[in-house]
Amino acid sequence: MDTSQYLNRNALKLMAIGCAVTVAGILFGVFGYAYAETPQFCGSCHSMEQAYTSWQASNHKQIECAECHLPNDNIVVKLAAKTQTGMNDVYHEVLRDYPATIQVSTKGKSYIADNCLRCHQSTVEKTGMGAGGQDCTQCHRGLVHGMNKSKGGIKVE
Repeated sequence: MDTSQYLNRNALKLMAIGCAVTVAGILFGVFGYAYAETPQFCGSCHSMEQAYTSWQASNHKQIECAECHLPNDNIVVKLAAKTQTGMNDVYHEVLRDYPATIQVSTKGKSYIADNCLRCHQSTVEKTGMGAGGQDCTQCHRGLVHGMNKSKGGIKVE
């Protein structure tokens, strides 16, 4: 066997391995992204146990967490918000320093209000809420996660 045949055979093997790794990486990314939007994933963190349990008992239990808690304008904005929120959540989960009462940020409240209107626009279009810009959770705070704010977070012992 001459050197060129040996190199061609190895080059083909390396290309096949490279393609297989690329396909595996893409599949892992796609399935990982999809799983990271499920309520089961969100509820797997200690700090979200109460939120997950209350969501399961709500009228919104067919809606995944990301549908309400992340922007749904476009994939780029959603990925940026998901990355930022996810890194913040992992940081606090690892340090185990979530407060007993988890608060939604101002930006998070904006996402929630926009998503409420996205789904319920026809219900509120003839009210003051129809124009947007309001905080839906001011009146409907306990709708999905209940009113009991004494549970949740990480209890440091």
